[in-house]
Amino acid sequence: MVRVLAVFAVMFTHTTYMGPFLHPELGEALGPYPFQVGASILLVISAYFVCVTVRKGSTWRWLWRRACRVLPPYLIAVLFTYTVLIFLAPSNWILPTRRDLWANLTLAASFDRGVQLIDGSYWTLPLQLMAFGAAALLWPRGLGQRITTGLWIMILAPVALQWHDRIGQSPLWVQQTWNGLGLHRLQLFAIGIAIWLWAQRRIGVLHLAALLAATVFAQHAHTADLPSSLGIGVLLVFVALAARGPDWTVFARVRRPIEFLARISFGLYLLNQVVGYLIAYRLMELGAGRLVQIAGAVTGVIGLAWLLTKYVEEPSYRALAALRVRGLGARAFAWLNT
Repeated sequence: MVRVLAVFAVMFTHTTYMGPFLHPELGEALGPYPFQVGASILLVISAYFVCVTVRKGSTWRWLWRRACRVLPPYLIAVLFTYTVLIFLAPSNWILPTRRDLWANLTLAASFDRGVQLIDGSYWTLPLQLMAFGAAALLWPRGLGQRITTGLWIMILAPVALQWHDRIGQSPLWVQQTWNGLGLHRLQLFAIGIAIWLWAQRRIGVLHLAALLAATVFAQHAHTADLPSSLGIGVLLVFVALAARGPDWTVFARVRRPIEFLARISFGLYLLNQVVGYLIAYRLMELGAGRLVQIAGAVTGVIGLAWLLTKYVEEPSYRALAALRVRGLGARAFAWLNT
């Protein structure tokens, strides 16, 4: 339920605010603030589920399965979005180049200021994969009692490092490394781990509350967006309650729609922004108002996300996850974990 809520928060921001902001011809934004909370909460949820799943079986096998889950639909979404923009976008839109396409396919766009993300939502993919890799390397060595100290460092160290715009005044390679590795997002992974520790009763509620407050502070320090930072804090409470408490039976009557949306949630995330803008633009050309544009964009993206899930994400995962990956890479990874 919380994952679905986060994805729809992403879609809400894009359809009601970012679309008209980036493409004023779509009409007025429905609100004065972007209220960007969804993508950040998805990173928190991702970190939480890393902790839930990584301890099961071989970490190498786990890492391979995580990559099989996210990379095929991501690559197809990049190619699809690039294609529809090249052939269907209006002439006054800034179109991606082949260099942009290559940088997005190789997950290198965040490291190079000379290229653009084909879809703004793609910034989370390199961070998730790096988190998966770090978890696979570190988990076999055990979290130990120092994990809580590590969480505080992950939250507060990036704030101190970029205080007074130190990163902006640093050499270009430092800025590229900082942005490419997403070091200003470490607090989101830290609080996801903290919520898992709290759900396992390994830290107390006061400790979690302190980490949550520090996360909101760090988020505001990095973004200067107080409404969104406070909104993230509220949603973090819901994530923690969902992780620790019993199932929310209040949603039992709408369980099937929620399960369907949860099933296609990754596809929704990958396709909702730029493709949604394009659907809204074509509806605008037909005379549709903003609310019809939004409804049409959401409906169209849900249909495309279902196709991506059913014909790319699920079959590719079944095929690739069943493979036994052998060779030098696997042996090297296994050696690192001994």
